[in-house]
Amino acid sequence: MLNVTRLQVLHTVARLGSLTAAAAELSYTTSAVSQQISSLERETGTRLLDRHPRGVRLTEAGRVLAEHAGRVLAELRAAETAVAAVTRGIAGRLRFSSFRTANAVLMPRAVAAFRASHPEVSLELAELDPDPALAGLADHDLDLALGYEFPLVPLPPTGDVETVPLLTDPLHIALASDHPLARRKRLSLAELAGQPWIQGVHHGSTTEVLPLACRAAGFTPDVLFRTDDQVTVRGLVAAGVGIALASSLTLATLPPDVVARPLNEPSLRRTVFAMRPAPQHRLPAADAMLDALRTASAEAQP
Repeated sequence: MLNVTRLQVLHTVARLGSLTAAAAELSYTTSAVSQQISSLERETGTRLLDRHPRGVRLTEAGRVLAEHAGRVLAELRAAETAVAAVTRGIAGRLRFSSFRTANAVLMPRAVAAFRASHPEVSLELAELDPDPALAGLADHDLDLALGYEFPLVPLPPTGDVETVPLLTDPLHIALASDHPLARRKRLSLAELAGQPWIQGVHHGSTTEVLPLACRAAGFTPDVLFRTDDQVTVRGLVAAGVGIALASSLTLATLPPDVVARPLNEPSLRRTVFAMRPAPQHRLPAADAMLDALRTASAEAQP
């Protein structure tokens, strides 16, 4: 591997046509410049300069190497600039994941604000539930993630991953607009015993949230269908097939034939938070996205 410092010396000599002029620009002595060129000639195994009483002239090998050195030095300067931009949070890549119901409003608002202020940062977005997002952060496959937890099913220990609370999300009951309970302004979970349920989560630890909450209220829920697809949940609710839990983050996106009513049930209030890795693995761009999430969360907080 050729020495970069010696390549820089050769390139400067080639550009200025003089050992003395190159020494002055590089703050070297003329002798030091000559020694660097001699060392580079030993590295390449060929003569690079012809020395004359009136100066120096590059050999053909020296000319070719000087041209390559110019491109190498330009790439190194570009690399330094790119790394500095990443360090300042204005370039590079940010890998960010969000969960389904946050994708309705919270994530899009934050991403739009972030892209407006950091247009040179390349975003890689993923949809992940809290458990796999936590694993992705621990494995350094993600730089930032949105997650949540319920009092009934806390998130497992996060290790070096830090959680930053953003908002409290009280779940509502989604019903068909012509459902008899749709006339009520607020409901309790116990009043929903005997109702058919559409459970809007099919995988992961949060599948236990609804059964645990219902059993604490004195009944076992009659779950007709489980799905991770919120469009399917809304379609079944709108058709009167069943009722479902609805995040406050998605209320603005419900179709007109579905209504949502507040629920008097503290166990069905979840904390939404950002998850980020240990300080030594954090990116400045992730901090900027976290600021955008805080702003979007304040706007979305019910």
